[in-house]
Amino acid sequence: MQDDNPAEASVPRAVFSVNDIPARERYEVWKESISCIFDVDADVETRREDFFAAVDASMFGPIMLARSTSRGQRWRRSSSTIARDGMDHYMIQLYETGGQTLNAGGIEVEQPVGGLLVYDLSRTVAARSGTFTNLSLIIPRGLLAEALVAPDDRHMQTLPATGPMVAMLRDHMLSLTRLSPRMTAAQAAAMVPATVALTAACLNTSGPDGPATGNGVAFVSMLAARRLIDSRLSDENLTPDWLARRLGMSRAKLYRMFEPVGGIAQYIRDRRLRRAMLELRDEPTRHLPIYEIALRAGFSSETTFGRAFRQRYGVTPRDVRYRGAPARHGAADDGPDRRYEEWLHHLAV
Repeated sequence: MQDDNPAEASVPRAVFSVNDIPARERYEVWKESISCIFDVDADVETRREDFFAAVDASMFGPIMLARSTSRGQRWRRSSSTIARDGMDHYMIQLYETGGQTLNAGGIEVEQPVGGLLVYDLSRTVAARSGTFTNLSLIIPRGLLAEALVAPDDRHMQTLPATGPMVAMLRDHMLSLTRLSPRMTAAQAAAMVPATVALTAACLNTSGPDGPATGNGVAFVSMLAARRLIDSRLSDENLTPDWLARRLGMSRAKLYRMFEPVGGIAQYIRDRRLRRAMLELRDEPTRHLPIYEIALRAGFSSETTFGRAFRQRYGVTPRDVRYRGAPARHGAADDGPDRRYEEWLHHLAV
């Protein structure tokens, strides 16, 4: 029961489990539920042999901390999944038991034993895990990105257990999990600035497996270029020539700087499509005409926008608008508590 006094309200908590579901139905219920963030697949034997899965999620203001456990399976966030759910969060994951192997863009990494691994949920990834228990700290991009060096280069960053800052963040996550049943919602919200600051400090200072820092001047130039691009996405005259002039560099240098992320033109287009995808889902803008969203994202026509959107995400803008909204699940008496799904989709600063 919810406390009448908001200051004394408990930390919102949802515990999803398939334990009380008939064994033959457990895997399908889990697959449908976890599709709020990942598409999963498992071997026939895994699905049938005493399958289990649970998510124990708590909300600390605008961030989520969830402990999950299940049997081994394969996980995937594809372009169409990203378009469907529109999530734009960082997820820092600790495997308490078991492990996982991830692949993104042909790069394969292992979950560091006792360490942490960073997901950028706006990026594609495929993974496979054994039977596991893990802890996931999920923070909206708008809350964390400004405090990060190279906020767009954190996907699949591994944070080895030997790092002191990693140990501090890992222990903080475990402490929050352990203490949350005794905390009020007000106390939990008060922990948000410290949690975000510790996460940023950990990601910014933790070791050789982080994003390449390279030359400091070049790094600052890349950051300035990305911020300038994001501020002018609606301008269809945003071109490499214009950017080079505004940044005071040659076109050749600009092209070299963006070569590792697929080139400057592709980067601008991806950022425009990402903005449009979010506007198709966000409540303040999702009812705007699609041609207006296309113009706001810097496309000259709805046709050009639609073609580029489908090529990038594998679905049409209308698919995202009319089918992308997540189902709302409550703590039903006749089934598992699936509120974590809605919480995950509505994290906000």
